[in-house]
Amino acid sequence: MSAEGMTALPSPPRSRTMPRIATGARTLWRGIIVDPIRRGRLRDTDSPPGLGPIVVVGVVAFCLAVALILGAPLVRSIVPLTVSVGSIVLSLPRLLLPTIFWLVILSLALMQTAALHTRRRTTVVLTIMTSLVLLFIGSLDLGADGAGGVSITPGKVVSVLAVVGIIVLVVLRRRSVFAWWEFPLVLAITGLSTVVSLGRSAAQAAPFGLDFGPTTASLVMSSLGQLAVPAALAAGVAVAEFAIGASTTVVAAVHRPLENARRHGVLRSVSLVLIVAFVLVAVWRIIEVVLGLATGGGVVVEVRDLPLSIGIVLAIAGLWWGIARARRSSATRIDDVMGRLDDAGLPVAAALSITLAPVVVLLLAAQVVTAWGADGAAVGVVFVIADALRGTVALTIVRGAVGVALIIIAFVLARRGTRGLPELLAAIGLFALLSVLPALVSAPLTWSSPALAVVIALGTLSLAVVLAVRRRLDARRIALLTVALLLSAAAAWRDVLADPLSAVIGASGIALVLFGFVWGFMTDADITHGTSAAYPRPARVMLFLANAVFGVTVLAFGTLARDLGAAIDLDAFAQFGDELLGTALILAAVMAVWATATARDSADSRPEASTVAA
Repeated sequence: MSAEGMTALPSPPRSRTMPRIATGARTLWRGIIVDPIRRGRLRDTDSPPGLGPIVVVGVVAFCLAVALILGAPLVRSIVPLTVSVGSIVLSLPRLLLPTIFWLVILSLALMQTAALHTRRRTTVVLTIMTSLVLLFIGSLDLGADGAGGVSITPGKVVSVLAVVGIIVLVVLRRRSVFAWWEFPLVLAITGLSTVVSLGRSAAQAAPFGLDFGPTTASLVMSSLGQLAVPAALAAGVAVAEFAIGASTTVVAAVHRPLENARRHGVLRSVSLVLIVAFVLVAVWRIIEVVLGLATGGGVVVEVRDLPLSIGIVLAIAGLWWGIARARRSSATRIDDVMGRLDDAGLPVAAALSITLAPVVVLLLAAQVVTAWGADGAAVGVVFVIADALRGTVALTIVRGAVGVALIIIAFVLARRGTRGLPELLAAIGLFALLSVLPALVSAPLTWSSPALAVVIALGTLSLAVVLAVRRRLDARRIALLTVALLLSAAAAWRDVLADPLSAVIGASGIALVLFGFVWGFMTDADITHGTSAAYPRPARVMLFLANAVFGVTVLAFGTLARDLGAAIDLDAFAQFGDELLGTALILAAVMAVWATATARDSADSRPEASTVAA
């Protein structure tokens, strides 16, 4: 047969499976990682001259501290360790102590430079803190008399001059706009004072064969470490935030292409495909719940935690209903809740730890006046007050007051029409009250994230049955309920996200805090995008950098010492932040899903308004 007479054979159909898998993977990567970073990262647009290099310095410092944490096991194995003396024995890589001091001073300089251009009360508070830190470091130069006498030493004199210089700079520059040379000048003042004081301390200890570096580092970090508590509390919510974003993105990655295919006539039934996905997730959650309750396999669920967990979900549902009545609208979506997290996370964390800043001020002041010859009895009273402020009674009062205040603020904001933030604040307020309830009633009241996960899963399945019976279980609602089931898994398994870091660092307690610090640094810089007369953009950027760098430096010190309590146990506060803020965020997201799924079809509940169908 001639070539002209041959009939062209059809080419075999090309498989579209791999391209679709690649497209789905890109969608997940973009939704879970890229988009949150793009929305919340530090930006270099509209920056005044000189701010860009400061940001570069801050980012490099943050990355350096993270590298110290990740490389701590290797560093400790190859760098000679120096053992501190005193009541607390620490082994530290001596070679890296100057780096730790430099990171602390850099954080202090960033904070003080920002204080030049903030509102008056913020400027006063931050300047007092900077002055006390410099005077405290200067007081470490004890002079020839050592600890047994009081002498005017170069370290003390230089610290006083540095404080005077800072105050003069504040007076001269506070009403001026940001200038590029302010940060180098503040860094030079604080750095020079620190170098002189620490150099003098080391020179005085050397003749006695002592290495004063580890002891000094421990003293400085334990005195200042409590200032990192708000950042640690806020860091605890990062895992929950990541888990919620992953849950909504996964369902959206499935729902959106199916809906587009249906609109173009390629697919007849979106609901059928989503039902299969929902059933698979539901079977997984049911098996896991049964195993957790019956055999303790997987995530262990204690039966005794279930009653209070059910009560918590019902209480938040009641608060949600009350807020909707106050606002006269129930159309609150997951995006409304997630979008307001930055408005609640760090401010609530600061409110919960409001007594710790006065504690730091009192302790620093007591040590400074002691070095300058103050009466020991008066200083003893200061220490008693500081112990009371960080004691159980004070913390219980603060948590209870914050819980009540947040619920009241939630209803006030709801009456003004605010969406998302009232529901989130009410949930956080409820958990703040729960944290003090056992102490108030003097009885064990237990709940747990795994138990809440069981309640969420069973509630979601029950809601699906009700909607199916009422013939309202359409594709949009199936997608929403699938999100709720994934959120129940997130409530139980979110700690697993930090496990890979635990393997690298070799310490599980550090992983949660580090994950929170890094994720928050990449995604929670929204506050730096705006500006105002009280807090212009340069001040916001430098405060953000100071908070981030100092928090991760405290963690790096504890990691290098292989003792999280060497400064302050940030892991305990991150765990509390995860328990309080993270669980509240997950439950608020679940309530948003349930409310959207049960809402009547309207302009506020149509598919475009839903996160999973957007």
